[in-house]
Amino acid sequence: MAALSHGELAVAIHTAGPPASAAALSTDQIRALAVTGIALLGLAEARRIGDESRLVNVAYCTKARDDASADVRAEVAAHHRIWGTWRQEQTAIDLAHRLSSQRTVTG
Repeated sequence: MAALSHGELAVAIHTAGPPASAAALSTDQIRALAVTGIALLGLAEARRIGDESRLVNVAYCTKARDDASADVRAEVAAHHRIWGTWRQEQTAIDLAHRLSSQRTVTG
């Protein structure tokens, strides 16, 4: 797991499908989700999706920052294709952060 970026971890965790009670997961359970997600996607695809997600977020933020009335439908559609919902993305990011934080503390 050490070779994965935070975004790639989030993609892997999302792919594995965290439960609704994700906040109660242990570090080992989160790690198992990440391993399952990588097994399903493959490392190269997790990286590709992580890169795509980052680019979509940058495009969305750039348009919205420059013009509050900008048409961001394409970016929102791409986001939903990747993550499903904003909540699903946030859950995966939160779990990736918990795993990354634990990795930093324990080495």
